[in-house]
Amino acid sequence: MSVANLITLARGALVAPVVYLLLSGQQTAAAVLFALVCFGDILDGMVARARQEVTRLGKALDPIVDKALYVSLLSALLVLGEVPPVAYAAFLIPQVGLGVGAIVMQVRHRQVQAARLVGKAASALSFVGLFFLLVRWPGGLAIFCASIALTYVAGVDYLVAAVSLGKKGS
Repeated sequence: MSVANLITLARGALVAPVVYLLLSGQQTAAAVLFALVCFGDILDGMVARARQEVTRLGKALDPIVDKALYVSLLSALLVLGEVPPVAYAAFLIPQVGLGVGAIVMQVRHRQVQAARLVGKAASALSFVGLFFLLVRWPGGLAIFCASIALTYVAGVDYLVAAVSLGKKGS
C-alpha cells in the first residue's frame, strides 16, 4: 500500500474522534483535529504526486474519507443545533449524487474520475465553513452555505466530465 493511501486511511480513522470530541463539548479539540485531518487531505495528494504513487484506490478512497468526515461532522452539528436541517439536506443531496456517480463510473466504465478544480474549491470552502462553525466564529453558516452552492456547481462539472469520459470509454 502506498504512503499516500496510508495517510488517507489514517485520516479516515480520525473521523470518529473528531465527532466524539465535538459531541462531548470539546469544540476546540474537535476543531484542531478536524484541521489536522483536512491538512492530511492536502498532504496525501502531495505525497502521491511527489512519489508518483497516484493510484485508482487513492482516487477513490480520498473522496470517500472526505465525504465521511464532512457528513459525520455536519450530522453532529445538526444534532447540536448549530446547522439548520435545510442546510444539512442541501449539503447531502450533491454528496449522494457525486457518490452514486463515482460508483456508476467505476462499474460501467472501470474509471475513477480525477478530482477537478471546482470540486477542490468546494471542498476547501466546506472546510473553512465547517471550521468556522466548529469554533463558533461569525459567518460560519454563510460560508458553509456558499460551499453548498459551489458543490452544486462542482456536481454539474463532474457530470459533464463523466459524460465526456463515458463517451470516450464506449
